[in-house]
Amino acid sequence: MKKIVFILILILLGSCAKKEPYLKVGLVADPQYANKPISGKRHYKETLWKLEEAIDTFNHHNIDFVQNLGDIIDVEWESFDAILPIYYKLKPGIENHQLLGNHEFSIDSTHFKDLLKRLSMPNYYYSYSKKGWKFIILDATDYSYYSNALHNHDIREIDLYFEKTKNQSNSQRWNSAMGAEQQNWLKKELEQANLLEQKVILFSHMPLRPKDDPHNLWNDQEIIDIIEQNLDIVAFINGHNHSGGHVFKNGIHYITLFGMVDTPISSYGILEFYKDSLMLRGYGNQKNIRIEL
Repeated sequence: MKKIVFILILILLGSCAKKEPYLKVGLVADPQYANKPISGKRHYKETLWKLEEAIDTFNHHNIDFVQNLGDIIDVEWESFDAILPIYYKLKPGIENHQLLGNHEFSIDSTHFKDLLKRLSMPNYYYSYSKKGWKFIILDATDYSYYSNALHNHDIREIDLYFEKTKNQSNSQRWNSAMGAEQQNWLKKELEQANLLEQKVILFSHMPLRPKDDPHNLWNDQEIIDIIEQNLDIVAFINGHNHSGGHVFKNGIHYITLFGMVDTPISSYGILEFYKDSLMLRGYGNQKNIRIEL
């Protein structure tokens, strides 16, 4: 009898062990910190304690790394001095990755050249690999009116991207496009992932879906045509639309994280990786989302 009980305990322990994720990623979108009062749904000052809570949660769950989805500040360069030190409270060994959102360019343009260094970013778009997965960070601010003092693209090319959105809901000057050079880089990154048999997650500030969302990239369909041909891509995860959302289309989960600034409570998530699925566990206003592999 004791032997049977012992075997049952081992089976139960083994079953529980299988349910433990082998990779955990903290996700934060649109903190948009500013030292100013509440405006509408936006709780600018409260971002500091909300991000503190998120970092405490990430530390408690011993996540592997944090990926931010842009708009860490609202309008002033000095706001970085208040919000960035909160990320320094992550446990040693937990990496922190940033990407650029449109509000990063609401600062005085004289600081544009210092953005990558301030956010400890290796480049405007880049990638890294963890435990059999490839994570590709895209620059949604590539071709835009607000960032061109930094990127210095031909203004006629920016005009062309914008003009193609005429009469579309995303014809907004706070949106932008990903140019040909970045697209070619993305294709090469996806080819390498395929050769290494890696599954892929893409991170961006601006969304691609749902169709006709006013927050979408100007050339959303151009990027969709690239990624929906690739069977290795599991998810495209972004911010920018503070209302959040989830669309599953042609094998890819398009997930928009709820904006941290747009709530008096908080909003962030932990993406857990299992053998046969992913689970986005939401905190505050962020909903849970399950992804089958």
